[in-house]
This record gives sequence, C-alpha cells and structure tokens, in this order.
Amino acid sequence: MTDFLNSYDVQPNELTVSEVAKILHCSRQMVLKICHKYKDLSYYRVGKRYLIPKESVRDYILQNRGGKLNE
Repeated sequence: MTDFLNSYDVQPNELTVSEVAKILHCSRQMVLKICHKYKDLSYYRVGKRYLIPKESVRDYILQNRGGKLNE
C-alpha cells in the first residue's frame, strides 16, 4: 500500500478493480464489497468495467491506516 502512495503521481487517474485489489492486498470481490456494501470507495462504470479514481483509493488507505495526506 505504501508503494502506491509513494508512486501516487505516476499512477493512472482511474484504476480497475484488479489493480485496486493488488494495491490493497485483497480479492476483487472484497474491492467490490468495499465499493457497494461499505461505500468507502467511489467508482463508476464504463460498460462492464468498474473504474475507481486513484484519489478514492488514496483516501481509503489513509483513512484506514490512520495516516495523513502530507506524509
């Protein structure tokens, strides 16, 4: 997760469910659960694909680890 935060500027603006699952070290199903059930990650759909803004992933990581935005 900290690798994502360290390379935040070079990440694409939108991430797929699989990419977020790798960042969070969890399954694709858990990422979808975080999006739908817990509503902690914002997302939008393009066709059948779910795209998650990188800002939403960053905020989720920082919120759930007790970090600050300016680390």
